[in-house]
Amino acid sequence: MITDTLDRLGAYFCLGGSLGKALEFLASRSLESLPEGRTDIDGDDAFLLVQSRDTRPSSEEPFETHRKYADIHITLEGEEWMGYAPEADLEPLSGYSAEKDCLTYSGDGVFFRGGPDRFFIFFPWDGHKGCITMGAGGRVRKIVVKAALEGR
Repeated sequence: MITDTLDRLGAYFCLGGSLGKALEFLASRSLESLPEGRTDIDGDDAFLLVQSRDTRPSSEEPFETHRKYADIHITLEGEEWMGYAPEADLEPLSGYSAEKDCLTYSGDGVFFRGGPDRFFIFFPWDGHKGCITMGAGGRVRKIVVKAALEGR
């Protein structure tokens, strides 16, 4: 997992491949003006989803990992907390779904506050969950980027 401020996106272009392309795309745009739904960056190798969702207590959301894609999460509006745990520390809840590129897990992790000035990168081995509330809850508008990793 990587977390940093949006003004430092350029420091991670060196990750290369689809992930580097996605980071360069994000750094070159006004993120608030991106439309709801899917925007292709590099076809199915890198794309983003702008979505609006209600936050939920951590107990109501499982952790997830992916095999093909790394995720980049950016909160545009509202407040959410991002959960993280190493995959090895989690207990599987489901088998792998190739259609959704997702495995789900139960377990404990640490939480980081997301906001309009921050981003998170979760690699396939990073258990993560988003749209978590630590209070009354609310609505968030966010970006989730899917960037295929070579050799996965």
